[in-house]
Amino acid sequence: MSEIDNIFHEFAAAFAGAFNNANPICFPDQLNHDALDLSHDSLKYVDEYLEYLHQHKNKLDFEEWNSTILYGGAYVGEVIRNETDNHYHWIDYVDYMPRHPELQAILPERTTPTCAFLVDNNDNMSMPLNKIARYIDDGAENSVHFFALCDINNAKDAS
Repeated sequence: MSEIDNIFHEFAAAFAGAFNNANPICFPDQLNHDALDLSHDSLKYVDEYLEYLHQHKNKLDFEEWNSTILYGGAYVGEVIRNETDNHYHWIDYVDYMPRHPELQAILPERTTPTCAFLVDNNDNMSMPLNKIARYIDDGAENSVHFFALCDINNAKDAS
């Protein structure tokens, strides 16, 4: 496992509540930490949590929002990796974007939702951190359960 894969695995564990000293996420009591087992089904609980955040988005603390995007997106990505036998790997924005200048207009800067991507062996990328941010902003049409299923199915089709 690469260093960035390890880092995002730790972020996912922080989202699931494994570390008491992790940066706080938004409204942590609204997340069913006990249900977070890195299974695809566990993302239904993440969707429920994100729906609460969406409904209360005007009350979110910016620093907690950043942690929520980073840790929650890492959790979604790690579910995808877990369900696909690590078909994907994490890559930082600054390492991926130079190989794909055509994306520069769409993703012009590295932000919390775009700081890292999941990438397969064909260099196709997925954006689980951004999906968390989009759910908070826009609502249920950005289900992480559905999002992950698409990447899981893509990996199965590629096998």
